[in-house]
Amino acid sequence: MATAAASGTRLNDHLRDLRQQGRFGEAHQWLSAEATRTGDERLAALAWQHAPFWWQPLQGPRVTLKRRGPDDAALARRCWGDAAFMAKFNRMAAPLPADDEALRALLQREQATIVGEANALHWTIHAGNEQLGFVSVTNIALGHRRAEYLIGIHGACSPWVGPEASHLALGFLAQKARIERLTAYFYPENEHAINVSQKLGFVIEGTMRGFLRLPDGRRSDLVVAGLMLDDAYFARMGRIRRKLLGR
Repeated sequence: MATAAASGTRLNDHLRDLRQQGRFGEAHQWLSAEATRTGDERLAALAWQHAPFWWQPLQGPRVTLKRRGPDDAALARRCWGDAAFMAKFNRMAAPLPADDEALRALLQREQATIVGEANALHWTIHAGNEQLGFVSVTNIALGHRRAEYLIGIHGACSPWVGPEASHLALGFLAQKARIERLTAYFYPENEHAINVSQKLGFVIEGTMRGFLRLPDGRRSDLVVAGLMLDDAYFARMGRIRRKLLGR
């Protein structure tokens, strides 16, 4: 048993090294071949989590989503340093490292992590040469095919940016990540975000009273919304998705 555990540790370390070097395709090919040769379901699951599509940009007509990484350190600093933005985006977000190199290293590790380890995906929203914000999918439960959804756009931009970024992400989550259920949480006073979520198809499911204890000691309610990413949803959203994405 100890030998098997050591072998598993070595494999995980080797795969992590390949991802840190950006050699995702190499890791995926080796795992796929070994899974086919041995019939090992664990290796097959790892091969799927190392498929190149997890790191490929999601391209729309005006917006591109790219896996968040070290090149996004300055944007992260701007967002985390904007109290008004974070009050709407994520009041419970952990502070960033004070040192810029440490922040870049943190984002590099995040970018190279597979979904089964991090239980999260983070994309940066790009429009032209601008970095406008983040799409985050957290608390991913692959076995239950569910996750939590969050989007934050920093500063002024076209009103199409948020919907296009969201529909790019939702298509990926349903078609590639095999997610069937999304949950989104909102602070009750963030009425704009709640209204936008409903236009995306989220259904308000209730309010959790005093659910969070904020750093300043106050308690905060959370509004809960849910979305089923099934065929009926994409049929309902077909017209707006064609308008936004051109397909």
